Amino acid sequence: MRKPPRQLKPASVAALVVTGLLCLTGPVTSQSKPPLSKQAQAELDAIDARLTAAERTTNTRRASARQIASEIEKLREQIVAISRQQGASEKRSAIYRAKLETLNQMEADLTRRLGAVRAKQSRLLSALQLYSRNPPPAIFVSSRRANDAVVAAIIMKEITPELKLRAAKLSEQNKTLINVRRAAALQSEALFVSESDVSEQQARIEALIAEKYDLEDQLLREADAAERQALVLKSQSDRLRGNLPLKGLLGASKDNRLKSPILGKKVGDYGVEGSRGLTLESAPGAQVTAPGNGTVEYAGPLDTYGQVVIVRTGADERIVLTGLGRVYVDAGQTVIAGEPVGRMPNLSSKKTELYLELRRGEVPVNPNARFDLAAS
Repeated sequence: MRKPPRQLKPASVAALVVTGLLCLTGPVTSQSKPPLSKQAQAELDAIDARLTAAERTTNTRRASARQIASEIEKLREQIVAISRQQGASEKRSAIYRAKLETLNQMEADLTRRLGAVRAKQSRLLSALQLYSRNPPPAIFVSSRRANDAVVAAIIMKEITPELKLRAAKLSEQNKTLINVRRAAALQSEALFVSESDVSEQQARIEALIAEKYDLEDQLLREADAAERQALVLKSQSDRLRGNLPLKGLLGASKDNRLKSPILGKKVGDYGVEGSRGLTLESAPGAQVTAPGNGTVEYAGPLDTYGQVVIVRTGADERIVLTGLGRVYVDAGQTVIAGEPVGRMPNLSSKKTELYLELRRGEVPVNPNARFDLAAS
């Protein structure tokens, strides 16, 4: 009994296709290539020199940008330290506010009590003045008025020490009120200094970080430009050497394609080891761009995914980009294909990885049909 023919795996089929093409076209070896003319060789040498210079520029700019990123991290650590100081200052400020509130209450209470005492003193002094104002000669005073005068004199003699005591207490209370107001003013000043000093320090460091970010962006833009130039030069060099890549093996259509969000290569594919998207490897600090026209639905940190950007490119289509180091866009912003939306982390010289998902509604789908990405 004959066994059924064994089915070939897709990888085997692809290998057979490539082998067949090679059989038809012949092996691509250096011996089959015609020698370059002097002009072509000179052009190739010039391209190689420019390629080396572009690669050197890329490496130098990225190294400088990583140094700037390291300085930014140190500044962030200073902000964290200042935040701790601010926490201590806020505790101090809370104590100051409590003291200030207590002093204000004491001031209000003393003011109210002093007002009441002054009112009583005023009424008492007014009453006593009625007895002592321009008294007439004793011969013309009736016995009743004389008795009143004697009573007034006795009252004045008895009440004078009490009046002096009350006046002394009133004076002491006035001094206490003045001290309380001075203490309240000092507490208010201490509170203002405590709050403003920390805010000024943090504002200075944040301004310095903004300047560092601008410098880092400039260096990374220059590195991106040099890297793009290197790719063009590498393509020209390959063309002169006859190393043209085989195209169209898969027969994929370019219609309705999305652009790769990053300059790099694919190192993880959809469906492999349960992956629901693609993993793209790139240089540290590489620029991340919008794969297509759309609207930013989310931009910022999300759980353990780092900085995340979600772009809605259709009525029911969304592209999720995770693993960014910085984000340049805001939710609700409209972007076009190729517009920068962020950058990859830039603190290490090792390659960084961007994870990409294409979703229909909330369900991840295979993005390979919509993206042109180079595999490793």
